[in-house]
Amino acid sequence: METDELLTVLEDAGLSPYQAAAYATLLELGTTSASELASASDVPQPRIYDVLRTLDELGYVTVYDQDRLYARANDPQKALTGIKTAIQQYKSAIDEIETRYQEPERRDGNVSLVQRFRTVFDHARDAITDACEHIQLAATPSQFTTLQPLLRDAYDRDVHIHLSLYLPEDDTFTVEEAEFEGVCTEVRHRELSGPFLVLVDRERACYATPNRLPQEYGVLIDDYTTAYVFHWYYLTRLWEVYEPIYTDRNDNPPYSFVEITECIRAIEPLIEAEQRVTGQITGEYTTTGRECQLTGQFVAVNYTGSRSETEDTSLLKLAAEAQIQFETTETVYTVGGRGAYIEDIAAKRFTIDQVETEASGS
Repeated sequence: METDELLTVLEDAGLSPYQAAAYATLLELGTTSASELASASDVPQPRIYDVLRTLDELGYVTVYDQDRLYARANDPQKALTGIKTAIQQYKSAIDEIETRYQEPERRDGNVSLVQRFRTVFDHARDAITDACEHIQLAATPSQFTTLQPLLRDAYDRDVHIHLSLYLPEDDTFTVEEAEFEGVCTEVRHRELSGPFLVLVDRERACYATPNRLPQEYGVLIDDYTTAYVFHWYYLTRLWEVYEPIYTDRNDNPPYSFVEITECIRAIEPLIEAEQRVTGQITGEYTTTGRECQLTGQFVAVNYTGSRSETEDTSLLKLAAEAQIQFETTETVYTVGGRGAYIEDIAAKRFTIDQVETEASGS
């Protein structure tokens, strides 16, 4: 480093031009008198004494009297503690700037547009950590593996986790079924690529473009209405058309659903077969927002489309209005899914406790 560069750095570290010049010169001379240092460093004689005393107070030099004022440079390991601290602060500031640069750059209400996949992935981690009821994930095997510990924790909190796993037919990477146990509620395999997408509790969404696109970008959403659009994108594009490769559910109750569409498709044939389906619904009263947990019987379902006698109810028929009638000892409630407002209850979990024939009466 040239002397001019060193002087600039010392000044950046907080020394005045005279202090920087005196200190740099003293490093070369070792020990010298104040007057000789003034001449060698071009610091005015009247100023050199104040300059040296300040450098002494800062720990850069030691001054002492020996018929006249002398100065010597201190051990850099001790003298440069302040500069080292400043360097560390600069490094910390750089790290913080880089981190904040990953934050959303364009905002529109609760929707943010970001430039990097890393930002989306970091937000997805946070969203998964905060999940209460439902996680819908579209990911590659490596992405799934990275998120697996967080997903396992969520599963342990009784969060339903649906994974749409992208694995091309010619890919040598495999995922064993054991890796899904205790982590996922259901997994479906697709060979068609798609975005990285995490939806949490139908309120938060973290979306990133597929890797094949030349310019990556992501969308972060913290809004029910907008996340609802991504929810249906997930169902129609990344979920419904693919076959399950893993499920933790058995055929015998109790079992639960976090989506009204799932629940209707499961209980409608049972009700039509005159089975008595009893269980619980957890949600909130739409008029007050107060949380509730109801126990009773699933007595009927209503939705915009109509069910064919030969085919199961399609997801498309449930895309508009979907409603369950639930009878308790007090009354019959109309129940919708998350965000419902015309029904009595906006439900977030449907639990089937028992299925039996009406004739049994038990």
